[in-house]
Amino acid sequence: MKIAGSLLVVAMLGGCTSPPLAAQAEQQVEREVVITGGYAKADQAEAGTKAAEDFAVAEIYRRDPTRALVEKVEVKVQVVAGLNYAFDITMTGGSRFKVVVYRDLQNAMKVTSYEKVG
Repeated sequence: MKIAGSLLVVAMLGGCTSPPLAAQAEQQVEREVVITGGYAKADQAEAGTKAAEDFAVAEIYRRDPTRALVEKVEVKVQVVAGLNYAFDITMTGGSRFKVVVYRDLQNAMKVTSYEKVG
């Protein structure tokens, strides 16, 4: 009888899971893996990122004159001797541009890569 009772307790405990822990596991936000020297998600509200975005958009209008407006911007940042901002910019009408802006340690910016992809 003791063995049967023990097995019953083990079976009951084995079937129990802690709902709060299971719920927490499901609610965890998937984090982007940051690789040293690689690109990571940038904060678009940060002043430096915003300045680099304005620089990239101005370059689009300079190289590819259009009346289209910026519809969507995705940006990643890479720390080098300064910062590289990699933008994926979609304009109204569907044009898409990939622009990399380098900002040096004195905050001077230049476009190091420019590609119209759509």
